[in-house]
Formats: sequence, C-alpha cells, structure tokens
Amino acid sequence: REVPITVELARTPEQRGKGLMGRTELAENAGMLFIYASPRRPDEGFWMYRTLIPLDIAYLDENGVIGAIVAMAPCPSERGSECPSYPAGVPYSLALEMNQGFFEAHDISVGDRLEWAPDACTGAR
Repeated sequence: REVPITVELARTPEQRGKGLMGRTELAENAGMLFIYASPRRPDEGFWMYRTLIPLDIAYLDENGVIGAIVAMAPCPSERGSECPSYPAGVPYSLALEMNQGFFEAHDISVGDRLEWAPDACTGAR
C-alpha cells in the first residue's frame, strides 16, 4: 500500500533550523523531510519553537524505516525555553513532519517505510 505525499527537503543546518516555523498551514499530504549526514542519537529530537501548527513527526533510519512517531503541539512562544522538546527515542537519520493525525489517518506506523524519488523533491523555503 502506498500513500503519496509531497515533501520539502531540509538538508542544510539553516533549512533544518527553520523547519516549518511561522507557517499557518500545511497542505494535506504535504510535509517536510529533514535529512542528516550522520545518524542522530535517541535523545536528540525536535522542538516546536515558533511553530504554529500541530504536527506529527516520524523518526526514520537511513533506510527510511519508521522507528518512532511523535505528536507535537504548537509553541508560539517567543522564548524557546518555554517550548518542550520531542526526543526521538530511537537513532534516526531522517525525520518527516506532517500535519497532526496524518500517520494515524493513513494507518502508517512504526516499521513502515518511506520511499522517495529525490528528483521529485524541492528545497525548503
């Protein structure tokens, strides 16, 4: 079973740092794929500083296999210290942010695999 999505790529530290900050909406079946050159530790993860929309994040290994899915709440605070972090709990090389509820709505869970065509992806804004 395939679930087609459209993703923006966040490859550079600047793109990954900005992520989806400040956006007020994310198209249905659209998201942002964060790509890391080397695996990240299980205690590393994401936060929602200045992120205005509820998101789900899937932490994936280098083969695109989902190791964890975490729901993340918006944190519009101007103080990053007031925003919780969402550690992966598993090592990861990729992270996919989608609208909250996307993975559950499409019956996507831990162990499922993301496949993509790099030529069809665009860079993050």
